[in-house]
Amino acid sequence: MKPQPEHRPKILIVDDSKVIILLIKSVLDEDYHTVTASDGLQAIEVNKKEKPDLILMDVEMPNMDGYEACKIIKEQSTNTFTPIIFITSKNDLQSIKTGLKAGAEDYLTKPFEPEELMVRVQAVLRTKKLYNQLTEAYAIIDRERDTIAQIQKSLLCQELPQISGFNFFADYQPSSKAGGDYYDFIKIDDDHLGVLVADVSGHGTPAAVIMAMMRVLLRSLLDKLCSPKEMLETINQILCKNQNTGHFITAFYGVIHLPSGQLKYASAGHNPPLLIEYETGSIQQLKTGKGFPLMIHSNNEIEEKEIQLIPNSKLICYTDGLTEARGKGTDMYGLDRLGQKSLELGKSKNADELGQALKQNLHDFLNGGEFTDDFTLVIVEAAGPRPVEIEH
Repeated sequence: MKPQPEHRPKILIVDDSKVIILLIKSVLDEDYHTVTASDGLQAIEVNKKEKPDLILMDVEMPNMDGYEACKIIKEQSTNTFTPIIFITSKNDLQSIKTGLKAGAEDYLTKPFEPEELMVRVQAVLRTKKLYNQLTEAYAIIDRERDTIAQIQKSLLCQELPQISGFNFFADYQPSSKAGGDYYDFIKIDDDHLGVLVADVSGHGTPAAVIMAMMRVLLRSLLDKLCSPKEMLETINQILCKNQNTGHFITAFYGVIHLPSGQLKYASAGHNPPLLIEYETGSIQQLKTGKGFPLMIHSNNEIEEKEIQLIPNSKLICYTDGLTEARGKGTDMYGLDRLGQKSLELGKSKNADELGQALKQNLHDFLNGGEFTDDFTLVIVEAAGPRPVEIEH
């Protein structure tokens, strides 16, 4: 079945010979809609007006040759794919190389067989169709990523806690529109605050769904489970039972007893947070001995520990996109650098000021490079004096 006239691909024929134009039209007019131009300059203008699906171009023409016209048309078609086939009597290897370097998709020498012309036109138009389909698919994916990014943003804690004696900072930088990091502050009751930092493997829709499930589970279990160990173990069991996506989650979850500053914490294979005590200049990694990432095995035994957040100390939580960021050299930013910079920059700064300073230091380290993974930075500052009674 022949395509309807309004649906026929449009082909621009560019040649200074009326005889050649008529010959090409006689081959193509039954299946394609054709428009014409007689030199390179005219071809540029007709291309802008008609937006053809394909251009058949001679090389040797007055005013502007085909090579130059091809280069200009390709430069002007940054958001579209306009294929060009040169049809010329110049059949030496250097001319063919010049034409292909100018941006042409194919090169046909005169005299040509009508059947060969038709086959080459069909082949290039198939390539254009595939390009258009791929472009549309990417546009759909891009729109989906925008939606996912909005969902993920809504899942993050919208406002930092306002608690006397504490200051907070949180920042999430996705490497693409839809990432896999997640952080949250949960006011459990007047005396307890939960702090979560998690990293879901992968990106896109699956990671967003898992993030949403984790958020719902965490908040729905607060009334029943105050222990970080029990919380992570229970979330793991539920996710293992209901999700089989091949993803996993590393997570740090801590509960602060606000009157005393006592922190109980557990980790499911997550990077160890840093506790910076500025009075002594110490940098401590909050490691736990047990705890695999969530969603790997339902029987995941996780260890719980506790530590005191003394006044003038800061808890630095992060995901590996920060410590594994690489500058233009080969070195990673690294945990040691994060600890030292947190100590150096944070002594006279509150949590927000330190967070901004660390972000700037990281960007300086990257020196124009780009993040290859999402990164999250959360800082909890124990700012002032408090009672020393410890909750048991």
